[in-house]
Amino acid sequence: MKPDQAKLINYDYQAHVHYPRMPKEKRASIFLPYAALSGFDSKIQAVLKKHLTE
Repeated sequence: MKPDQAKLINYDYQAHVHYPRMPKEKRASIFLPYAALSGFDSKIQAVLKKHLTE
């Protein structure tokens, strides 16, 4: 492993203190334009069904 890769793997991430996290609902709305893709809604429903039944 290269030294730069080791730095990334062992990087201690700390959230930005000055900027609060975006709520999940707003983060999800960022991806809303992808809903225009063919079959997107059916794939989302399949994933939800799979994870809700486990």
